[in-house]
Amino acid sequence: MKKNRKNKLIFIIIAGVILIFILLILIYFNTTYISKDKVKTIISDNMKVSSSEIYFESIELELDKNIYEVEIYYKNHDYEFKIDAKEGNVIYSEYNSYNINTNNNSNNIQNNCHNTPAISIDEAKNIAINNANVDINNVKFFRDELDCDNHNLIYELEFYIGNIEYEYEIDANTGTIISYDKEDIYN
Repeated sequence: MKKNRKNKLIFIIIAGVILIFILLILIYFNTTYISKDKVKTIISDNMKVSSSEIYFESIELELDKNIYEVEIYYKNHDYEFKIDAKEGNVIYSEYNSYNINTNNNSNNIQNNCHNTPAISIDEAKNIAINNANVDINNVKFFRDELDCDNHNLIYELEFYIGNIEYEYEIDANTGTIISYDKEDIYN
C-alpha cells in the first residue's frame, strides 16, 4: 500500500514539474516574441490597408533568426515579409506581381506560347465561380495569373470564401477547367 502511494506521489511531482516547465516556456514566448496578430497588424499598417483585405498564406517564427517569415496575397500580388520577432520592425519585404493586365508580362507569356488567349480573365473567373457554385459577391480573388504551360496558355486562379481556398487552372483558349482544388485552410 505504501509503495503504491509513493508511486502516485512521484507521478504527481513529475507531472507537476513538466506542467510548470511547459507554462514557463509559454510565458517566455508570450513575453519575448510579438504575437502573430501583432505581425498581421504591422504588415497591414506597413501596406496601409486593412488586415481583413490581406490573405496571410503563412506566418512562421524562425527561432534561430528571431524573425517571422510571412507570405501574403493582396490584390493579385504575392508579398514576402520578414519581421523582427522581438521588436516588430519590418526587416525585409518583397513582392511579385500576378496582375495579368501588365502588358509586358502578358506579351512575354504569349510569345512563349505563340498565341493569344481566346477568353478573358473575367470569363475565366466566371467559369471558376460557376463551377465552385458560389456567390460572386462573397469571392475574394488573391491570384489571377496568365501562364504558359507546355505551350498552352492557362489562367491560374485562387480565391477564398471564408476559410475555404479554391484553386483553378483554366485553359485560356477553350475555357476548359484543367484542374481545380478545394481546401479548408484551417484544417
